[in-house]
Amino acid sequence: MSAPGQILFLLHAHLPFVRHPEYDRFFEENWLFEAVAESYLPLVQSLRRLLEKGVPGKFNLSVSPPLIEMLRDESLVSKISNHLVRLEELAEKEVARFKEGPQATLARFYLDRQRALVDTWENRIGRDLLGEFKALENAGKLNLLTCVGTHPFLPAYQSDPASIRMHLDVTVDCFERAFGRKPKGVWLPECGYFPGLERYLAEFGLHYFFLETHGVLLASPSPKYGVFTPLRTPSGLYCMGREQASSMEVWSRRTGYPGHPEYREFFKDIASERERAYLGEYFFSGDTPIDTGFKYYRITGSEKKEFYRPWNAMRLVQDHARLFVANREATLTDLIPKMGGNKAALLCPYDAELFGHWWFEGPFFLEALLERAAASSVLEFAGADDVMTSSADPDAHEPAFSSWGEGGFASVWINPETESYYPLSYRIRSRIDLLKSRTSKVQDSKLRQLMDRFVRQMERELMLFQSSDWAFMIHNHSTEGYAKQRLESHYLRAESLYGEACMALDDCKARKDASQVDTSVLTKLESEDCIFSR
Repeated sequence: MSAPGQILFLLHAHLPFVRHPEYDRFFEENWLFEAVAESYLPLVQSLRRLLEKGVPGKFNLSVSPPLIEMLRDESLVSKISNHLVRLEELAEKEVARFKEGPQATLARFYLDRQRALVDTWENRIGRDLLGEFKALENAGKLNLLTCVGTHPFLPAYQSDPASIRMHLDVTVDCFERAFGRKPKGVWLPECGYFPGLERYLAEFGLHYFFLETHGVLLASPSPKYGVFTPLRTPSGLYCMGREQASSMEVWSRRTGYPGHPEYREFFKDIASERERAYLGEYFFSGDTPIDTGFKYYRITGSEKKEFYRPWNAMRLVQDHARLFVANREATLTDLIPKMGGNKAALLCPYDAELFGHWWFEGPFFLEALLERAAASSVLEFAGADDVMTSSADPDAHEPAFSSWGEGGFASVWINPETESYYPLSYRIRSRIDLLKSRTSKVQDSKLRQLMDRFVRQMERELMLFQSSDWAFMIHNHSTEGYAKQRLESHYLRAESLYGEACMALDDCKARKDASQVDTSVLTKLESEDCIFSR
């Protein structure tokens, strides 16, 4: 018999599309390598251990289309393998460096861990992380859902429905190719919602989505049960808002679990402590060292950090998992009698990369959560596909304009630092529409096919331009130079494509010969910005 309370624990796995096969080592590609080595593979290992022990319950994993595309890309998959081996080689050097003492113990810990990660990647899952996610869904440990397109902040494109539909079209196609079925649920990028958005989602067969807390609490009419049950929207979809207390326990910089002084310190990596000749050029971008993931200290208040103690940290993880579940049990115990005989549900969403990359012990925390919840008579960790198809509240509700992030109303992505980029997006869209209009009048089939290629590549450049990651980086002044470069690059590439296409149309009109058209720009960009090309 299922428990009266349900936890929708949602991990949102997303990274911007970064692919540079022309370089053996490109700094921003490291975002993917770190996520695989420190978050996604440890998550797989934890879920496999839970399966072996027969522990019930599942997590919800939103895999964004850009991440799917990168994990399917042969050049990036090969680079991931190389990265894991390079880390293993560095761990072996660290073991040889320290013969005794706490650093020797930690070096051995990292080497054993790295060898297990390499074995998981190469042998157990055959470099196929997406296939492993699907296998874990089939085994009952994951509920897979997706995100929208290249992760655009959708409220910024209310006046561009063609772009919204374009992103949703590739979303459904990309997910189906990766996992063999259409997605039922979607994570809205940055929880960005505007009234009426669900109508677009319904067009593409999606059943449910998620919001920040106030997007539900400010819905019209006011929801009877707040964020504690899915809401049905006027379009027949369901949505649910984040439960704040569970977020604060994990996210809060001051009081969240990851800040405990017994956990590993993120900001003291050996990359800043070892000589360049020792680390090797692989761990440098120009003169800037690249984090290795090998960190020897724990979070302690003083500048003189104390050595990390994995055994104590793993014991603390068990305590924090028990506390998290106990607090959710207390919330649900209070709620259930007020739900009129209906089940109560709590949405607990987090960035997947928090668990493992930022919070080293995070994957072990996730594992301990399901182990502790297995003994609960109050709650179960449930899949969104099952929970998000009905509501205890019979009324239809229109959610409110909202986002997560500072302020909760879009200011992270639409602000004085970023507002100049949105008109450029609309300019690219107008170019695409003009080119489509001219193409519709073309009689020659070969030329029409060529123009269709130009249109598709311009749409790829537009989608890459519209990724919310760039505005986030600019606002936070985090790798903002790269973000601005990407925005400028995709805009100029779209303009170049438009110019080349128009020249081709004019030349063919004069010569009536499509075979002589210069397609050098098109061919180059189809190879470089190849997202959603398969």
